[in-house]
Amino acid sequence: MSKKTRTLLAIVLVELLLAGTWFYLANLGAAHPQRVAPEYQRTVGSTMGAAMGGFLGLGFVLYLMAAKRDREKR
Repeated sequence: MSKKTRTLLAIVLVELLLAGTWFYLANLGAAHPQRVAPEYQRTVGSTMGAAMGGFLGLGFVLYLMAAKRDREKR
């Protein structure tokens, strides 16, 4: 398996993990609205969205580095 493929697979798995965490936290706040702050959903959404976007940007750079190493290897 090439470095590009492994990098892409790792990026997808981490993004799915972050999306699952986001979904869990959103459902937790929706299931218990009396126990969370009024701005809970907005805070969770902006925080998890920033985390997913930041990691996706980092993943793009890592993918480009892996592609360069694959080309150098040949």
